[in-house]
Amino acid sequence: MVGHMVSQEQTLSYKTKLEYAVAAVVLLVGVFFIFQAFTIDTSRESVGPRTLPMILAVSLVLGGVYLGLRAMLGKVGELKEGYGFLESDVGRIALVVACGVLFIITFWGFGYFLAVIVTLIAMLYTFGVRNWVAMIISAIILAFIFQAVFMGVMLLNDPKGAIVDMRPYTNWITGAK
Repeated sequence: MVGHMVSQEQTLSYKTKLEYAVAAVVLLVGVFFIFQAFTIDTSRESVGPRTLPMILAVSLVLGGVYLGLRAMLGKVGELKEGYGFLESDVGRIALVVACGVLFIITFWGFGYFLAVIVTLIAMLYTFGVRNWVAMIISAIILAFIFQAVFMGVMLLNDPKGAIVDMRPYTNWITGAK
């Protein structure tokens, strides 16, 4: 039990509200990515570059609807210790949200590759990692892997940054010219 003064009805209400909030966020992210998937050029193949992003986006929407229906039907289950934000500190929650904002700003300004590096370092720092060498190396390795898979194999759109276009420096990873 999370708190001795909190009734079962209050914790169930809290969890239901939290489930609605998670459902709304997942649904909105899914809808956003559906719109983004439509920006990817199509091809004549039955499975083209838009297919996987659209499948993932639609899956997010369906997941959001599912979570919302579970909350509406009261099927949220028991509240376990450590669930949700009851035991979280507001500072860390704000830092996680700030990491999302940082990703969007960095993606807009410098493109995907640099956004992955900067955001992963920020997230690792947010969750208590202080080994800077490991943080930087793992962020760079992950950025290379994501760049190769998403832009090289899946041929997803790699938009240029509004401030600096990093594609001339990362195209060799994907084999683009």
